Amino acid sequence: MNGGPVEVELRLPRWARSPFARRHGLQVAALLLLLAGLALKGWLLSRSYFAEDDIVFVGRAVAEPFGWDHLLRVHIGHLMPGALALVRAITAVSAYDWTLVSAVILALYAGAALALHRLLRLLCGTRPLILVPFAFFLFAPANFQAGTWFAAALNILPLQIAMIMAMCSQVLLIRTGRTGHALAGIAWTCAGLLFFEKALLIPPVLFLLTVLLSAREHGVLEAARRHLGLWPAYLAVGGAYLTGYLIASGRTGGQGLAVPDFYAAVDYLGSFLGGTVPTLLVGGPLSWGPETTAGPLVAHQAVEVAVAWLVLAAVVAGTCRRHLMAAPAWALAAGYLLAADALPIMFSRSGSAQHAFESRYIADATPLLAVCLALVLMPWRAPSREDGPVPQGRSREAGSLRRGPAPEGEPSWAASPYILPAVCVYVVIALVSASGFAQGLPGERNRAYFEAARADLAALDPETGVYPSLVPDSMVFPWQALEDRLTSRALSPLAEGTLQERVRHPGAAHRAVTFDGRGHLVPATVFGGYVAAKDGSCLPLGGGTAVVDVPAAHEGNVLRIDYRVPRDTLATVLRGERSREVLLRADRDRVYLPAEVAPGPVRISVRGKHTCLRTVVVGAAVPEERGGR
Repeated sequence: MNGGPVEVELRLPRWARSPFARRHGLQVAALLLLLAGLALKGWLLSRSYFAEDDIVFVGRAVAEPFGWDHLLRVHIGHLMPGALALVRAITAVSAYDWTLVSAVILALYAGAALALHRLLRLLCGTRPLILVPFAFFLFAPANFQAGTWFAAALNILPLQIAMIMAMCSQVLLIRTGRTGHALAGIAWTCAGLLFFEKALLIPPVLFLLTVLLSAREHGVLEAARRHLGLWPAYLAVGGAYLTGYLIASGRTGGQGLAVPDFYAAVDYLGSFLGGTVPTLLVGGPLSWGPETTAGPLVAHQAVEVAVAWLVLAAVVAGTCRRHLMAAPAWALAAGYLLAADALPIMFSRSGSAQHAFESRYIADATPLLAVCLALVLMPWRAPSREDGPVPQGRSREAGSLRRGPAPEGEPSWAASPYILPAVCVYVVIALVSASGFAQGLPGERNRAYFEAARADLAALDPETGVYPSLVPDSMVFPWQALEDRLTSRALSPLAEGTLQERVRHPGAAHRAVTFDGRGHLVPATVFGGYVAAKDGSCLPLGGGTAVVDVPAAHEGNVLRIDYRVPRDTLATVLRGERSREVLLRADRDRVYLPAEVAPGPVRISVRGKHTCLRTVVVGAAVPEERGGR
């Protein structure tokens, strides 16, 4: 048999050979991929809803005055004034409006995808093969949680846009040497820092990308020395940001770093880098694990992890054999995953085992991974003297976007028979993974809770007091601050006008309701410490004042007074230095009012004779069916 190469001629359909298809086919294909990715994200968003930090941010946006104290608060280690300002704007338009939030998330996601498409064209030209890394980004399961959890999207999607656009500016700087592109890169980095402190890693990525793209033409040392004046500017930006971060963190008590013990570190890195990362990179997992407040965790199936490692090893080994740039590109990707995603979480949150299985922790890496994939599949063609002078009014990068054969010695990956099947398999696996991920999203449960609360607030009797209870742990995890978990803050944005103030700062009322675990307003009682008179008699009044030494050590406590009066009587409730007047109505037998956190006993002074105080209770408002005094 003849061992020579075999050539196969494929005749394309007539529409594919038309001038329009030849001129715009790549753009149309990219647009269709983008629409498919948006459709997938839209479907996932329809299965999700507000959860965890979303509720905290919206509640603070309504409860706190707008200013630097609000914007510069460090929240669980994150300094993100841009994100908090965006929450403020969305809440001002329509609080707890998931349709509006979904539109914002989809717009940010589309912006990141379009920016990536532009970057891929800048790097590799208008080659059909750029659709491979583009599809990897659009359908990456690592982006699922970042696109369905509002709080995660506020950090990660703007960071993705900033990183991609900064890389675009750096590529243009390499091509043209224009100072404006350097300034644009710095501006995009600053924009990313407004949303996520991980944007501090954009300058190292740009430096390594510059070396990677320029080393073949100029050598590693010369490539490292290129644009030498740019990197001190990035250092200045990073230093200024870190100074501000430390000041803000010290002022607001931000979460610090801690060195985990050896076994905890090994266990975390083994689970995260050994199982979560490879499973996500190949399009998995096929099934997801335990559900959290904001979506399910990655399930580590031994077979899936083993197959994922085999696939990654085959891709890395195959590309390194065929492309000189593959090894440094994969090193850049692996280094970012370690430095930006694995180590920061290990030093800040390794105490919770579930963080090793959260998919969102590598979402910020997906644009860089797509770029590295592009660089190992297609040659980087830097401008050279052979390109000739740049026409007036046209930058050199425009001339470098044309199609062209790979340089001598470079393989033509477009001819590989494995590319298209591999992409199709990846997309199918990712769609199966998306189906499993959607089943663990909190949309149906949380949406029902908020809709019930909104409807019951709209029908509330104006004389009824709404006293705070805790939002269910399945919606806001107990590690959040107590005041952020109270319905008085979390659900007050659902009300409007004076009702919003009544929910946020309830006053005295003779009928009390609170929110139950389904979001409905139900009759409330008070569960806590109490002092009661014996045998139906009255508490002793020394000089017209009853002294009740019952602690109220936490926010959200309620004071309930059971009484009997022959006529309407005014009483003064004094706790610490705070006093409040309350009317004891003759046609009622109890009154409720907030119990502010203050030292010392409660002093209740009454005016008028024949006033009988029977019971005083200080504690949490709970639905009546749960019991209490």
